[in-house]
Amino acid sequence: MIKSPVRILCALICAALLLSCSKQEADHLPNRRVVLFYAAAFNNLSASINTNIDDFCASGLPYVGNSDVFLVYAHMPERYGKYTPTHPVLFRAYRGPDGAVRRDTLIVYPDSDVSSSADVLRKVLTDVRDNFPASSYGLLFSSHAKGWVPPGYAEKNNTIWSTGAPRKEYPLTRELGTENVEGSGIDIKDLPGAIPMHLDFFIMDACLMGCVEVAYELKDKCDFLLFSPTEILSAGFPYTTMPPKLLNTPEPDLVGIARDFYEMYEAQSGMFRSATVTVVDCRKLDALASCFRDIVSEHRDDLDEAPRSQVQAYFYNEYHWFFDLRDLLYEAGATDAELQRLDKALSDCITYKAATEKFFDLKLESVCGLSVYFPIPGNTVLNNYYKTLSWNQTTGLIR
Repeated sequence: MIKSPVRILCALICAALLLSCSKQEADHLPNRRVVLFYAAAFNNLSASINTNIDDFCASGLPYVGNSDVFLVYAHMPERYGKYTPTHPVLFRAYRGPDGAVRRDTLIVYPDSDVSSSADVLRKVLTDVRDNFPASSYGLLFSSHAKGWVPPGYAEKNNTIWSTGAPRKEYPLTRELGTENVEGSGIDIKDLPGAIPMHLDFFIMDACLMGCVEVAYELKDKCDFLLFSPTEILSAGFPYTTMPPKLLNTPEPDLVGIARDFYEMYEAQSGMFRSATVTVVDCRKLDALASCFRDIVSEHRDDLDEAPRSQVQAYFYNEYHWFFDLRDLLYEAGATDAELQRLDKALSDCITYKAATEKFFDLKLESVCGLSVYFPIPGNTVLNNYYKTLSWNQTTGLIR
């Protein structure tokens, strides 16, 4: 049967409309994965973090039109050491059709914004979520930090470890937790509320964040955490090998990034051969908390008497709040059966851990991959704060 010209025309119009609708639907499909590099670098890390951003951008960005998106929020001083207010910016980095790296500025934020604050982090992540809907999100946070310890907590609040000796000069690390502006510092209790979407992964290129208190606070907000129980040297992570492990790949390879980090520092010499790194599956932390709670309850008196100087520390200076979780319970008298249960819980949630022989002068001999607070009797300020953390409320470490 011969079709009439009218019917052929109608068929062509319908096909065109279908193709147009399909294209419009495709244009509005969510991105597959969005990775945000959040650089709160209005501090003495600005030069190192700027290099990290450049290294990442030069080492495997998605091409324009790719379903993966790489974004950078950068807050830098005008120049190193000059801390007059500057405007943070959010930009998208990608490769154009010719392969050249391009950076499109998307948002310029007020120069009054404090990047190391929960409010600004929430604002930026909300902008990312609303403008780049995706089936997968990852966050890379780069700045100073000091684990679970609350912002503004001063060293003078505790002198138990003070010797009166001058502090030894070490290579620059990412310690201390703030930017060079009043009001900076994120309370770990406020961090979950500052994340308006679920994260597949959260990489913390910041000191001392590899503590169980941080992981437990975030367990309902992200699947995997990559962080360090000790400080991190100012060079940070190996950003030249990171992009292909996060973008244009079916699954993010956090273990590969952690291994690259360890091997990079293990190959160094002297004090620069200093690193610890851990990858945690946050979805399996409840079993660890249950085990920890039972052992602490059974050995509370022993814990109070445990020899502090014999427990593996993750600090080499006055930050005396970070001890190895397993070694603390071992020194508190945990039985073989209890330690076996603990080891099972640790191996289930820790997918990778590694440590150099030392961090600066600190020997790393008993490293489970997670630090925990060894309560300091009489430190009312810190102990009262610690009682409010989810980890303590679940485990009863401090009653």
